[in-house]
Formats: sequence, structure tokens, C-alpha cells
Amino acid sequence: MNDRLALLAELPHGPHEPLGWTPPRRPGSVRRTTSIDQRRGGPAGEQEILACGRDLLIRADGTTEVVDAVTLSATVDAMGTIVTIETQPHVPELAELVGGHMSKGMRGRLDELLPAHREGGTVLLQLLDDFPMAALISMYGSSREQPAFALPPEAGARLTDLCAGWAGGATMLDALARTGIFPIPIGPPAPDLQPSDDPLAWHDLPPLAPRSVRRRRRLDLSPGDPLELDVHFRDSHLGADGVEDVLHEYTLTATLDPTLTVLAAAASARVLPWPECPGAVDSAGRVVGQPVSALRSLVASDFTGTSTCTHLNDVLRSLVGATALAAALDR
Repeated sequence: MNDRLALLAELPHGPHEPLGWTPPRRPGSVRRTTSIDQRRGGPAGEQEILACGRDLLIRADGTTEVVDAVTLSATVDAMGTIVTIETQPHVPELAELVGGHMSKGMRGRLDELLPAHREGGTVLLQLLDDFPMAALISMYGSSREQPAFALPPEAGARLTDLCAGWAGGATMLDALARTGIFPIPIGPPAPDLQPSDDPLAWHDLPPLAPRSVRRRRRLDLSPGDPLELDVHFRDSHLGADGVEDVLHEYTLTATLDPTLTVLAAAASARVLPWPECPGAVDSAGRVVGQPVSALRSLVASDFTGTSTCTHLNDVLRSLVGATALAAALDR
């Protein structure tokens, strides 16, 4: 056992209770599922991004209609610059992203290039909005494969108090300060979320390639007064050994009024790396009273510091998708 694994074995970890099932599709509801894979291993250090998603309307009689579906592929060089990007259906405006960084300023450029998608909370917006964090979580895999990997000192200082898990003096940074070893977390095995009796529960996902990370989401919106929203979010990593482990996982329930203002929201931490991380779950309640259309900008500006979690923030950002799901309910 190397020094990093020995350290991890000694440290306390956060919750390790990944969801082992996907709930049945409810008649009269609409379901969004998305996934984004970041695959490493190109000869020049480039990475491949494969993303896809679908909004599926489930009518009261159980029949279904795909109301939105997108597939996306992109290549990114070793510096994070987007080299190619293609979607089906074709979106010509995305050519403007080529040559730009996949995380720095990415979301601002999206809002400028795709105002209709921003306002509509479309599948494409969700896939592209996940680019920056896909870049971040992809570092877990590459770091694990380098036994001598060390966090640059300036990075530790810059990230201290970024979120609950990176709080100064908390488990991770304390271990780094005591030992000089950056503890790269390993999560529990990832249960299969595809029900054997429902091939439409999720969109068609490509095989998860070794040495890649996957972010997958599910949002179910059910009609009523209020509207009910059920959300599942998971980041996972498939190692070179073929074992997939869960890095981060949340579930969230929310209710919305007819104007899509959040009436209630509660998050549950299923898998998180450190014992301090679940301390951020109450931040989900801070979106109450806000229209879902405002959450992307609100979370970016106000959800910072040790009372928050960057991954829960991404769950909250995704609630803008209720705009498109509610429109599908009205079809």
C-alpha cells in the first residue's frame, strides 16, 4: 500500500450510501436525464468529451414522447482549450466556443451565444453548463494514477475555505498539513442505476471508458399544486482496473409554484468524500423564494464559502431545467 492509500485508510470519510435504483417513471410527469463523460488518454494529452441528454414526457396513459434530445462531442487539448465541438442537432453558434477554455469564462460565453437556451433551460444548456466541473472532477482520475502527485502549495492556499470539504483545518487540509500528502478520495462502488424492466428510464448512455469520469443527472417534474421536483446527481470515476466508484452524489426534492418559484427545497448527501462535506446540505434551502430562472446566476454569486458545496451548487444550478420540463407538461 502506498503512502496515500495508507493515509486514506486512516482518515474519516463522508457518507458512502449511493443510490441503488431509479424510481419508476410517473404517468403525467416529465423526466430529464443527462450525462457527460470526460475521457483521458490521448497521445498529446487531449481529452474527449461525450455528452447526451433527453427530456421524456410520460403521458397519463403511459405512452411517451421525446420532447428534447441532444448528443454532443468535443475534444479539448492539454491546456483545456476546446479544439472541436459538434452537436446533434447541429447548433452553428457553438463554433464560437472553439479556441476558448472549457471552464474559464465558459458559462458567460454560453449565456451570450445561446440566450434562448439559457432562458428555456434546455438539455443543451445543461450539457454545456457541466463542462467546467467535468474538467475539475476529471483531475481525480489523473491524480490517482500518479503515486507521487502533490497539490501545489499555491493551490491549497487558493482553495482554502472554498467549500465545506476544503475548510481550513478540516480533514483534508489538516491531513495535507500534517503529512505533506494530498489525500485523493476514493468512493464506494457505483451501483447500476438502469432498471432491468424499464429501458426508457434513462437515455442511451455510451459505455463508460476506463480512466474517465461521468456526471449523470435525473430530474423528474410531476404536475400538481405545487409542482414536485425530484433530482438525482452523481459523479463517478472508472479506473484503469475497471472499477467504477462514486465521487459525489446528492438527491434533492423541491416544490415549485405555477410561476416556477421554489417553495421548498431539501438536499440529501448520499456520497461525499469528507465528514465536513454534508454540513453544506442546508444551503439548498437558500433557494426558497427564488424563481428557477435566477438560480444559475444566484448560485454563482452568493453560494460560496464553507457553508456550501461546489457539487451541491451544481445540483441547484440544474433546477433551471424545470423551465423546459414545465413547458413539456403543458404540451
